[in-house]
Amino acid sequence: MRNHEPPSIVLLGSAVSSTGAVDTWLRAHFAEPPTVAAVHTIPETLVYLRAHRVDLILVDEVTAQTELRTIHTASPTTAIIGLIMKMDESVQLLMLRQGVHEVLCLLPSTDTNHAHTVKRALARVNGRAGLLKSDDPRPDIVAAPPRLIHDLNNLLTSINGFADLLLAQLPADNPARMGVEQIRLAGKRATTLLKANTPTSAGPSAPSPSAPPSAPSIIARAA
Repeated sequence: MRNHEPPSIVLLGSAVSSTGAVDTWLRAHFAEPPTVAAVHTIPETLVYLRAHRVDLILVDEVTAQTELRTIHTASPTTAIIGLIMKMDESVQLLMLRQGVHEVLCLLPSTDTNHAHTVKRALARVNGRAGLLKSDDPRPDIVAAPPRLIHDLNNLLTSINGFADLLLAQLPADNPARMGVEQIRLAGKRATTLLKANTPTSAGPSAPSPSAPPSAPSIIARAA
């Protein structure tokens, strides 16, 4: 089912804003024509976010190497992708540390790779499903067995719980927090996807999934 609201995209940075090819690619790959706005600075982006819902922000290579976490605070459900012409691991790592959810390499790459990058970025912030053309439902996909769903839920309970525990113990300025935060985001999204694809009635033999424990409960259990 399509979303009633069209996708909302922001192009951040002078390099992205002036690239007509990016706008053409977006319109070709999204299920519905997106609304595309161009801004040049992070403060302009924050002002725009106060008045608009934004699904995705594409950031040029220079801007993506500056602090972007204020955007997370202003709009937690907005995915941020840093654009890079050629893959450079040091630049990619810097972009991720500054707050982008994914890095999209323009050269060499393919439309399929680009679409996967956008989907991963949207997934990290529980983005709306069905935005891309490749998001159309597959009627031939068989639902997972209830036992598998139960086992996956237990694994995610541990991942999410221990990620919470680590975040509670790590100081705010510890560089390791970045990796743990990404694990927590992925775990949250996986839990949401699992619940969304779990049948409402799994039958009498299906075990009831347990709720993820809080960090204090894990600490108490380990004591």
